[in-house]
Amino acid sequence: MNETTSFGPSFGLEILVPVTVLLLVPLAIAFARLRGAAARFVLVALWLRYIAGAYHLWMFRPLVAGLSGNAVLSVAITGIGLIFVVRLANLAIRWLIPVYLLMALLLLSAFLNDDPVGAFDGIVKYLYYIVIALAVFQAHRRDPEGHFIGWLMVAFLPLLVFQWLSLALNLPKGSDLEDGLVWIGGYNHESAFSVALVAGFVVGCFARAAHPALRAFFLLATLVGINLAGYRTAIFAMGPLAIATLWVDMTISVRRDQRPFMAGVAGAVALGLVGVAVVFYGDKFADIAMLFTHPGELIKPPADFTYADKQIMSARAYIWSSYIYAWKEGGPIQYLFGFGPESWAGLFKVYPHNTLVSTVYELGLVGVLAMLILWATMLWAALSATGDRLMLVSAHASFLLLTMATMPFWQVEGLGLYGFLCGYTIYRAGRVASRRRRGVSGAQSADWHPAPS
Repeated sequence: MNETTSFGPSFGLEILVPVTVLLLVPLAIAFARLRGAAARFVLVALWLRYIAGAYHLWMFRPLVAGLSGNAVLSVAITGIGLIFVVRLANLAIRWLIPVYLLMALLLLSAFLNDDPVGAFDGIVKYLYYIVIALAVFQAHRRDPEGHFIGWLMVAFLPLLVFQWLSLALNLPKGSDLEDGLVWIGGYNHESAFSVALVAGFVVGCFARAAHPALRAFFLLATLVGINLAGYRTAIFAMGPLAIATLWVDMTISVRRDQRPFMAGVAGAVALGLVGVAVVFYGDKFADIAMLFTHPGELIKPPADFTYADKQIMSARAYIWSSYIYAWKEGGPIQYLFGFGPESWAGLFKVYPHNTLVSTVYELGLVGVLAMLILWATMLWAALSATGDRLMLVSAHASFLLLTMATMPFWQVEGLGLYGFLCGYTIYRAGRVASRRRRGVSGAQSADWHPAPS
């Protein structure tokens, strides 16, 4: 019944195909209920990525021109989105300028390191992110109440259904860098699977127009799923958004005059749950506390790491040190612009497990600055938003925590997550700008144009 990879068990086609056919039913219903090409595109794009992950034994193999099936799918989705979905004018939205800067640095670093082809993968990934972000933005403009977000929860059913099947059939996976067994539904690795479930949780948090019971069940299912996947980075990163969502949902669940009191109750509940989490996860995150209290002990050359040092945070400090010291040994060009996109592949046993560490190795100090500008820009957009400001800021904080011990910018699942979050953030920030312009001009139109003049 099962087929295995070097990572762990995978469902065979006798399970994958019929379950996929069944999953097409809710997808078709959601597709029919959605209005507008943008919303439908986001739904199908995310669903296809998550269903393809279950077929990794086949989708990871070279298919066309040396590209894997997953790569071909990502290129196809990106191309369809750019040609048929995204409005060209929206490509000029000022919030996206830092992304274009990063794409330019990818090309520059690749040429400086005599590997112009190496930039292809990174460019496609950033275009994928842009397409998802603008599609979410356009869908929200058509549906200001955000009803489409509730239907997007359907895109994450493949992850949950296959995870439940792995539990029912007792098909765990031995954790690669974490401890013990994890349940990831026959997917390739707990990192990408967890990041995809985090995306589902983020979507569920903002799906306020969905039926409250369905939304609550979905949020609970994704949280349980993230815990079953056992990826500590994802569990830890969800803290800020989970707390903010609980506080906001409890506060707005009562009449306006009762909200100050309920806000206090919600705050007390949130603090209580944080205390429970500290007790429950104390042992699991003890090494993180040690790293924060004695960071200097782990800032040293890789050769100086003892066996005990390498056990801290699943060897992440050792991995980061290996990349940083290798980058420092480069020349002036590498110091400023790195060794080029994907240059670590084949040289290191594992990927960097930190977006900034990866960026400094691939794109140098200039690349790190560009990445920080992107994050700061989107965080500023969240702070400038009207409606959901606390949850948006918390969601961006959760994403940044995620980037510190894994690499969502390297995974298409992570780019889909950030694309949704940034598209929603840009829409909310744009509503503020629209109101200000209408206030100055006296215009009464409900439409607005975000592109800079």
